[in-house]
Amino acid sequence: MKKKDVRLFTAIMGNSANVPLLEPMTNASGGFAVNVSNSDDIVGALLQATSKVTHEALHGLTLNFDTSGSAFRIDDIRRKDIATLYRGQQLILFGHYWGQGEATLRLSGEISGNPVSYETRFAFPETAGLNPEIERLWAYAEIEREMAKLAVFGPDADVKTSIIDTSKEFGILTPYTSMLVVRDARFEELAIDRSNRDRLATEAKAQNARSTQPVRSVRVDNPKPMFTAPQPNHSSGGSGSGAVGLPGLILAFLALFVGLRARRIQLAK
Repeated sequence: MKKKDVRLFTAIMGNSANVPLLEPMTNASGGFAVNVSNSDDIVGALLQATSKVTHEALHGLTLNFDTSGSAFRIDDIRRKDIATLYRGQQLILFGHYWGQGEATLRLSGEISGNPVSYETRFAFPETAGLNPEIERLWAYAEIEREMAKLAVFGPDADVKTSIIDTSKEFGILTPYTSMLVVRDARFEELAIDRSNRDRLATEAKAQNARSTQPVRSVRVDNPKPMFTAPQPNHSSGGSGSGAVGLPGLILAFLALFVGLRARRIQLAK
């Protein structure tokens, strides 16, 4: 699929479809997969698919961070296999950063063969504790990525170990881990670290703090918005030119990425 100029678009129907085969093939070709389970709205799924293939897409996507002039570092951004963005799709990436400072984010690619580029600059705080759940979201995405490797390439001891380590550190169940419930006294007897309890307490505290605050925007690029066009919808067709399908793609990523603390810092504690 990667060697040939082919776009594969798959409709994965029903709960028994071979998703581990079809989704990787689709992603490798730069197409997209529509998953419809037995309880889903098939009409809505087909409308979304139709919207994607009837509007221009962003191909050859590249995403870069420029931290020049700032005393901090960004690393471990998961951007492998990201080649094409279709109308209405979101680009959500997880990564780590150390320190604090400003960075310039550039998103580039081609729309109908014409090069386009979008840019914004925003600050990364040293600590952002309003959404600690992002750490667990990162871990879940990491486990999904590793599980996909096993589904495509078969058993791998290193990948399995990575899944187990991430599962134990962040309290996320996997096919290779389980959860045991014991009394508090037993934890003390065995000197078991209560990291999951502490993590849940931190998340609950943040949730309570957010519930007392008024609803606010989570955008971090307000001083220099990356996109200014309205978000796409199925009722307004649009002209099919320009940054079709891009508005809103990066916003969720910006909000998530800024709140993510480095995993290495946690391991060092």
